[in-house]
Amino acid sequence: MEPDLTIIGAGLTGLTAAIEAAEHGWQVTVAEAHSRPGGRARSLAAPYRANAGPHAIYVDGPWWAWLEHRGLTPPIVEAPRLPGLVRAGGRFGPWPAELSEAIAALPAEAPPQESFRAWLLRHVDAKTAEAIVGVAFIFSFDHDPGRLSAEFAHQRLRRTLAGGARYVAGGWSTLVDLLAERAAGLGARISTRTRVPTLPAGPTILATSLATARQLTGDSSLTWPSARVATFDLGLRADGGPGWFRVMDLDDRIYAARYSLADPTLAPPGHELMQISAACAPDERKTDAERRVQRLLDQTWPGWRAAVQWHRGTIRTDCTGAIDLPGTTWHDRPAVSRGDTLTVATDQSAAPGLLAEVGISAARLALQQLGETPRPSSESDSRHVQGRSR
Repeated sequence: MEPDLTIIGAGLTGLTAAIEAAEHGWQVTVAEAHSRPGGRARSLAAPYRANAGPHAIYVDGPWWAWLEHRGLTPPIVEAPRLPGLVRAGGRFGPWPAELSEAIAALPAEAPPQESFRAWLLRHVDAKTAEAIVGVAFIFSFDHDPGRLSAEFAHQRLRRTLAGGARYVAGGWSTLVDLLAERAAGLGARISTRTRVPTLPAGPTILATSLATARQLTGDSSLTWPSARVATFDLGLRADGGPGWFRVMDLDDRIYAARYSLADPTLAPPGHELMQISAACAPDERKTDAERRVQRLLDQTWPGWRAAVQWHRGTIRTDCTGAIDLPGTTWHDRPAVSRGDTLTVATDQSAAPGLLAEVGISAARLALQQLGETPRPSSESDSRHVQGRSR
């Protein structure tokens, strides 16, 4: 049977769209180029169950509410009660209380047309402004968050520091498996190792990267700024180690966390998994970013090099969500609807949210654009759809 709806991409966005579409009676096919679902949310198999990058889910967001409503919330863990280490203004120490006070004292609203740095300098001194800009790396992954829209950065800063972040136990693949199982249980067909060279004729959601959507459609308007980040994963022997769970280098835009301290299943017994993100300037090489990370670890974890048992690293471009520059908001990003039957749901689409939540919002908008109830092509299809709807 020809599908009522084709979804290209079985990442979190594509699987969410498949579940909601199937709930509304669509006959859904999901095409995934990789050997298993998950997209950028895939995790490695044991012994080190590293994600494609360090991830947390925000339990105060609309997607979490969507998962709760369907009984799909994954097991989650909070950060362990170990101190964090922060570098700001060239000095290492605990999270500065005065930094939290300065952020809390900022106005509730910030303008979209002004840069984040310029807006901050109207409210705090230059040293504090640069520290707050450094904090904004955590949710933007950008090498210079001060250049972003003040509204974009300020809204996400408040939410990031509100304490709603949690870690998915077992890595993001735990959540991917829950979504894939629910989609399949509702009748959606997930075809892995399936590359789609041309757009299907019927209703379609492109739940891919914006670059892939641009390539498939030939639509040059499908572009929006994103960050460039180097990610490094380390598997280490757990023989001692520092007394911190994470290091936030606000000066050099590096975030390192020992994730297996929160979730021991991510590493084999006697070992631990650390995942690191380092913002990269447009022309910075991976080796240069790696040297910056190594310097940070040398300063904060003497002897770490001898403990390394496994490592990997890569540069990730345009895969950490949208960033809005001054004068733009999410409304200005590429529209979800691209015609009567084609929609594009990516984390750089014109939809609200934080990081991957944007893609989820875009997927739900895409289904609204296509119509929640499919139009059956025959009487037999109509009986099938009506039966599924009940």
